[in-house]
Amino acid sequence: MKIKSITSVGKRKVYDLSVKEAEHYVLENGVVTHNTGSYYSADNIFILGRQQEKDGTELIGYNFIINVEKSRYVKEKAKIPVTVTFEGGISKWSGLLEMALESGHVVKPSNGWYSKVDTETGEVEDKKWRIADTESREFWDSILNDETFQTWVAEKYQQNTGSIFKDEKVTEEQADA
Repeated sequence: MKIKSITSVGKRKVYDLSVKEAEHYVLENGVVTHNTGSYYSADNIFILGRQQEKDGTELIGYNFIINVEKSRYVKEKAKIPVTVTFEGGISKWSGLLEMALESGHVVKPSNGWYSKVDTETGEVEDKKWRIADTESREFWDSILNDETFQTWVAEKYQQNTGSIFKDEKVTEEQADA
């Protein structure tokens, strides 16, 4: 297959490669993607976004957002944050604070401080945590073991699994159809 033409697109180095008598391909960030038939047959399509993680002016890593474009396992349009530092690699606490804030298991009572919430009573605990202190087992143990948090995460991200006919009996006529 020979390339018919290369066209510069936009302000970034992104090229549209056209091949004679072939489908449409796009080259972006060093990855060739095919935007016709392969989209429909793919099980998962994730798009990664990246922001710098800095300590003052020093670059210490990146914050990635995994955008679920298509998936058979994770709800589409879900956004999954992942923090990666040069020193520590992938943070095992990545995205949990954002999820706990959204689910109501954690609140931000004042700028730069976080507190856990008792979801049964709605009471906010007196102890306040700095963001760096939330990256610990001490902070997360009670939240991760809370069934309401586990259920919230599953409902937010997990695709439905199991039989289509959960409690229904399928007749022979339906099964043969």
